[in-house]
Amino acid sequence: MSSVFDVVRAETFKALRKRRVYVLAALYWVLLPALALLVGRLIYVNTRGTFVEEGVPLADLMQSLFSSHGLATIALTGPAYASPTPYIIAVALMAALFIGEERGQNMWKTVLVVQPSRSAVLTGKLIVTMGTLLVLMLGAFLTAILFGTIGTAFVPTNLSGDWGGLLGLYLWQWAHLLAPVLLAFLLIFLVRSAVLGIVVVLIAPGLLEGIYSVLNTLFSLQPVTRFNAVFQALRLQRVWEELPRFFFTTNLYAPGRSPASGLANEFISEFEQGDLGPFSQLLGSGLTLGHSSMVMAGYALLFGLLLFWVFRRRDVD
Repeated sequence: MSSVFDVVRAETFKALRKRRVYVLAALYWVLLPALALLVGRLIYVNTRGTFVEEGVPLADLMQSLFSSHGLATIALTGPAYASPTPYIIAVALMAALFIGEERGQNMWKTVLVVQPSRSAVLTGKLIVTMGTLLVLMLGAFLTAILFGTIGTAFVPTNLSGDWGGLLGLYLWQWAHLLAPVLLAFLLIFLVRSAVLGIVVVLIAPGLLEGIYSVLNTLFSLQPVTRFNAVFQALRLQRVWEELPRFFFTTNLYAPGRSPASGLANEFISEFEQGDLGPFSQLLGSGLTLGHSSMVMAGYALLFGLLLFWVFRRRDVD
């Protein structure tokens, strides 16, 4: 246990002196809530007292999106919909820092001589990586509260909201990041290049899921006749609906995307969930958080076993 603590202390010392950590913090803690608050102010000024206010519940919109609770929700949900998502970018950059730089600076031999237990080295690096991601996410949560409190001076909002539930979603989304962290460590260690590893981490999950979707669709097809064309279309529709249930990217961002479903139901309540079609899954209503957590736990177990097996057995230079 003391060996793991030594690695954690050394990697924390290194992380505190890396510029990329502070750049990510500035973007996530300052730029995102500041831009969101600016957008909220512009919307409020340009729509207040106009005909738009007659059809849009402006006060509810301001409170839902640009209050402290709304900004914290945006900080959680917004990155889950970007492409590539800031979540996976942060994971790739942190993995490149903690496992990729050792090879780039020819430090693996030194590290493993100072701390001969490879499992302790890898465990310590994973702990610091997850800890750094947790600090980034909780920092975004707290700065959103700060910016939202400042925003009450010029946007009609208050501090109300389900803070306990939102904080739980933050922690839930952070726990889901363990699987991509393990995958990023594995890929960067295998390709032996931090830059190439980052590229692979960013594109590999979506690329593999796209290839699998195409192949599964093609294999599901049967010779089309005049009598079975409709049934073929229904069959393909079921295949496409079932595919994302176990996809890595779909389940990875489920906690972050779940608030979007509530906002959609609040502002477009005249639609039934089924009327949203494919957007229902995009908004996070297609999968339960329990299902997504089980899927991500399976991915984390698989990637973790592969990572520790490869790291313990493969030679380094």
